[in-house]
Amino acid sequence: MTAGQLTDVDLHPEPVTEYEYDVPAGEEPETTCPYCGRPFRTQRYATYHLDVAHPDELSDEERAAVEDVRDDEEYELFTFHVKAAVSVFLTYFLFTFIYALVWAG
Repeated sequence: MTAGQLTDVDLHPEPVTEYEYDVPAGEEPETTCPYCGRPFRTQRYATYHLDVAHPDELSDEERAAVEDVRDDEEYELFTFHVKAAVSVFLTYFLFTFIYALVWAG
């Protein structure tokens, strides 16, 4: 196959079937997408979906909500990284201290 033949190939085919988003019996979705009707358990998930699936259709208010959710996620991720780094740091020094006590004994 040559490079010229690749131009005829559809690299992004349309899906064969549409996704179905069934809500389990006895549950009610907190919100749905205003553009495609997909149900979501939380408003945060719906906001992520809007940013990924409908970025060109967002209103200014929805864009602000996406930015707020993104900022919150960045803060939560930063906090997780700090906690993980401190845990590794303390574990390293705990084992170093125990090792020093064993050799000093």
